[in-house]
Amino acid sequence: MTLEELEEQLPNGLHDAKIRSITHNYETGTLVISVEILTGLPNDPPSTRFAYQFGLISFLDVSLCHIEQLENERIIGVRGSVWFKYWRTEPGILLPKLSDSFPTGAHSYTLYILEWESSIHIVASDVRFSWAEVPQPQT
Repeated sequence: MTLEELEEQLPNGLHDAKIRSITHNYETGTLVISVEILTGLPNDPPSTRFAYQFGLISFLDVSLCHIEQLENERIIGVRGSVWFKYWRTEPGILLPKLSDSFPTGAHSYTLYILEWESSIHIVASDVRFSWAEVPQPQT
């Protein structure tokens, strides 16, 4: 699966989605992002229009996860979920010597974190999604 395919399956895509936590398991090569997904729709009653549900976006066979330095010093120490939007990583963002080493067919994404004014770059072979019944514990 790709993030684009995931977005097609969700009620609002990844519009107004928020990251709660990121876990990178180097031994298994997985990156799991705990997210809040907007499930309320514009025509829903006000009580559910802005409803969110928890989910997990899992990146498999991760070749790279790079979190850029924050550009917005005002958010240092601020806790809470952060809004993000994503796109395919543009050519030239990652060093060519790195890009040339990624497996054929790997997906390369940039997640732009609005509050940070900086990005997370992820290269992985596959993406999976599952709904989470309860929020993941924060550490």
